[in-house]
Amino acid sequence: MSDYPRLRVLRTSTAERQGGQEPARATNGAMKLRRLYATEKTDFVVVHALNRDERDALEAFYQANQARYQAPESAQVEYIVLDLEAVKKAVAVSEQDLRAYYDQNAATLGRPEERRASHILITAAKDAPAAERQQAKEKAEALLARLRQAPDSFAELARTSSQDEASAPGGGDLGFFQRNKGIDPSIGQATFGLAKPGDISALVESDFGYHIVRLTEVKPSAVPAFDKLRPQLEDQLRAQQAQKQFGEMAEAFTNGVYEQSDSLKPVADKLKLVVQSADKVTRLPAAGATGALASPKFLSALFSADAVDKKRNTAAIEVGPNQIASGRVVTHSPAHARPFAEVKSEVRAAYVAERGAALAREDGQARLKAWTEKPDTAANLPAAVVLARDATQGQPAALVEAVLRADPGKLPAFVGVDLGAQGFAVARVDKVLPRRQESVELVAQGRARYEQLWEPAEMRGYYELLKTRYKARILTPAPSLTAPAQ
Repeated sequence: MSDYPRLRVLRTSTAERQGGQEPARATNGAMKLRRLYATEKTDFVVVHALNRDERDALEAFYQANQARYQAPESAQVEYIVLDLEAVKKAVAVSEQDLRAYYDQNAATLGRPEERRASHILITAAKDAPAAERQQAKEKAEALLARLRQAPDSFAELARTSSQDEASAPGGGDLGFFQRNKGIDPSIGQATFGLAKPGDISALVESDFGYHIVRLTEVKPSAVPAFDKLRPQLEDQLRAQQAQKQFGEMAEAFTNGVYEQSDSLKPVADKLKLVVQSADKVTRLPAAGATGALASPKFLSALFSADAVDKKRNTAAIEVGPNQIASGRVVTHSPAHARPFAEVKSEVRAAYVAERGAALAREDGQARLKAWTEKPDTAANLPAAVVLARDATQGQPAALVEAVLRADPGKLPAFVGVDLGAQGFAVARVDKVLPRRQESVELVAQGRARYEQLWEPAEMRGYYELLKTRYKARILTPAPSLTAPAQ
């Protein structure tokens, strides 16, 4: 019975206010905290079973609350899905096709050739006067002539004569690079035009000036063997062919479901698709739904007038990347009240909960009235514990707030709180205890919080004053700021 509403009976004791000046209804827990003692004792007021007219009572409750027991609009549907992954799995790739694909793409399948080179640069800006560029060219030609006589002096000459400040200290070394990647195109072309390491190019002109290039090392291209690459090649080739087939099949799919709108079978047979079925499909995706039935767009099409009333196929709907679907409604069930026999257990639980809440409320209000009038009759209450806004002892927030708002000048005091489905709570407040001594840091934080709350409250008061003074009215209701019951 612990799941049903109940009457909560609490004994609470409150402490003296600090300085004796704290307002009785202070709500700022940080600055004006009152501590209370409370302990819970529960008396259940819900009977174990209903009377002999239970069925009549339940049916009356069911009739009065049919909106709670509505079955949503639903449909039994058939649908087909065309997706790229399924097409890809069905694609057959021959050995001959794989070999041809390997030969055609060998250059991109492995590591391309890389070369290492050094250079000597004599700078001449692209837009420099012709005489200046000519002077730079002649200087570079003189250096090239010296290298023709002594090729092994390239590194030393680069260190002393090259005007490329980045590479000159390293003998002009440019590191490894590919033919068309990682280097100025003019240097790359010259480097890959040399036959073997040690060869020196002719004068190379670029936007930076004039270069002399020397090939120092070659890393040949490396293409893995066909057998090693076979799984990768097969996957790539199958993906390419599947993409092409998917485009053709998608067009046939789209046209077919439209032209033969009374059945999905012709399109399914033509494209070798499986006609799937589902029952109790609703306008919104069900929890855990996957694929087409998780697509709001597809479900919306299924519940269109054409699909529901005329039982026509939906258009081809994109339900995911490279995935389209079409469906049709086999049977349609409008929203309706579920039969009493189907929901009897739910009805009984709701009825007992509501009756229990009402009984708890009646009993609680009676006890509250009686104890308030004659406090001495409140006997056998449990021992007290501390309650505070930052130490609720697991009690509902509404109850804690009511206890903290009790008038400390009229103790002991009884408070009652309707907790709705949780029942009704009655608490006795005995006394107020001194607040605990807090550190300077906590006091400062509390004061800052108080000021933070005070400013909007002050603004709100001024706003209400202006409304009253100028007789202003807001026609649209403000959103509710009431905290949810706990």
